[in-house]
Amino acid sequence: MKYLTFLALLVALLGISGTHPSNHHNWTAQELATLQSLTLANLPPATDPSNRFAQNPPALALGRQLFFERRLSRNGSIACATCHQPAKAFTDGKPLASALATGTRNTPSLLGVAHQDWFFWDGRKDSLWSQALEPLENPAEHGLTRTEVVRLLLTDTHYQQQYQALLKNIPTADMLQQLPLAASPQGDLVQLQAWKHLPPAQREQIDAVFAATGKFLAAYVSSLNLATNKLDALAQQPAALNPNESAGAKLFIGKAQCILCHSGALLSNQTFQNIGTGILGKDSGRAAVLDTLRTDRFNCQGKHSDTPPETCTELQFLTRNRHAVTGEFKVPGLRNVAKTAPYFHDGRFTTVEQVIDYYTQAAPPNAPDDNDLPRIQLNETEKHQLLAFLKIL
Repeated sequence: MKYLTFLALLVALLGISGTHPSNHHNWTAQELATLQSLTLANLPPATDPSNRFAQNPPALALGRQLFFERRLSRNGSIACATCHQPAKAFTDGKPLASALATGTRNTPSLLGVAHQDWFFWDGRKDSLWSQALEPLENPAEHGLTRTEVVRLLLTDTHYQQQYQALLKNIPTADMLQQLPLAASPQGDLVQLQAWKHLPPAQREQIDAVFAATGKFLAAYVSSLNLATNKLDALAQQPAALNPNESAGAKLFIGKAQCILCHSGALLSNQTFQNIGTGILGKDSGRAAVLDTLRTDRFNCQGKHSDTPPETCTELQFLTRNRHAVTGEFKVPGLRNVAKTAPYFHDGRFTTVEQVIDYYTQAAPPNAPDDNDLPRIQLNETEKHQLLAFLKIL
């Protein structure tokens, strides 16, 4: 009798009764260790040696202003925040980005983006500051030229004073007046010719201010941190998840094989994978950008980077085999996934349920053997459980 009483007390204390509703919290040590590896506690501080302004408070304050500045666009109505809306986890809720025109890619969230290694869905930029520059000159996004950006920022008294406080050797007022109206190495033929007619020293000055603009924007975006969620509380509170969420977590790190790519605190292994969503001859993903990434004037090894070229190891060991990466796109992080629909690089799916269905159908033998997906078999109950877990991330 004493033994039975003791056993009942032990069961009550540990919460391991076979009929107790907390039975779903029976994690193995390995499962808890794996789930712990996915928490923000494992996320180191974001650093970018190529951006000397990354931790500079005045640069961050300036970057915040630039992020919401609508004058940095051809029609005066487009800002970075147009597509990266704070109320939508810094996305826009649209299948494809829409600014001056509709783009070809879905808008990713900026929360925690400073911890990433590559930027854009195809990884065509290797720093956050370099990424921030491209939309400014993209005709479908902000639609400006390099000289227009620099002239606007250095002739506006409010911005001019901040740039002067942060930079040396910026263009003088006389030089700005002499610049062609619209000149850029990324523009149309007329704009490109105007750029090439500028003296090399002037082009360097303009590029330096332009690069700094990206660094100021990156300083602000780097401050957009990820919030903790129920997964992050799991290590200290094993009972934090309900039964469906717990079952989904077990599937995530086990049978569903999500963790093969969605690992680490960002829930992304920061690689590029072919999951069968590229379109041959139209959008080959990573394969299309390898050469331009390597020669990009604003890459980690470029003149305007603030780190020695030999430290840019990601760029140094970048593959040259385009065939090997055809159809690959960056593995997105899954934090805030329930808030950042639509999904995939082209925004083809509007719900997480559709994404789960895709992964259970897109691997051989259900589809041609032309992607990297493992075969994933889940019944309807398991899909529901996995969905419950994804929604808490």
